Amino acid sequence: MEHLRKLMNAYDAISRIYPETREGGLLARKLLEEVKDLISGLTPGVVLDIGAGAGGNLGITRTSLSNSLYIGCELSMGMIRASGGIIEWVNCSATHLPTRPGSIDLVMSISALHHVPRELMRHVLRGVYESLRPGGLFIATVWGCDKNTLRRLIPIGDCEGYIPWSHGLSERIHRYYRLFRGGELDDEALKIGFSIIRSGVIRVGAFTNYYIVSRK
Repeated sequence: MEHLRKLMNAYDAISRIYPETREGGLLARKLLEEVKDLISGLTPGVVLDIGAGAGGNLGITRTSLSNSLYIGCELSMGMIRASGGIIEWVNCSATHLPTRPGSIDLVMSISALHHVPRELMRHVLRGVYESLRPGGLFIATVWGCDKNTLRRLIPIGDCEGYIPWSHGLSERIHRYYRLFRGGELDDEALKIGFSIIRSGVIRVGAFTNYYIVSRK
């Protein structure tokens, strides 16, 4: 719970300036380009975005999927208030999804699960698995443990530590990160019972993002 409180406070602090730093949703657009053949023609009834931030990525997803209910799951009320959009919001954590078992058709999580400590990741993925209907899809991206990201990391362990944020603020805000090596997210999803349909790397600038598309 202490980890969640610190993460919530960090994103509450940066919520005022955060949306302008994610203008364009480059990672989300690149991800949708990578997986468009898998979701083309798919019209899921309920889409859940875990760690939806200020809603920018989920807004982009809505351009590819229509006639669905889009729900943003976000820990920070500051980020929800900053969204200014028409997305349905739930103030929640990835560790405690307020969903009925088998009620979600598509779960997405873009640049969020790398904030989950290693010891909690299996719990989070199990919650995602249980929330999906049989055949439902889970699509996620996480930051890679590459030299460019490690250069910014204040380490507390192997590929684990804090990355400071100071853009637009008078103080430095430290956010927790557990960075991933290639194949790690795939392995953890497989252990829960997911089938991996596709996985790969998306580069944004000099930084590595790993993605998976998996099915319950």
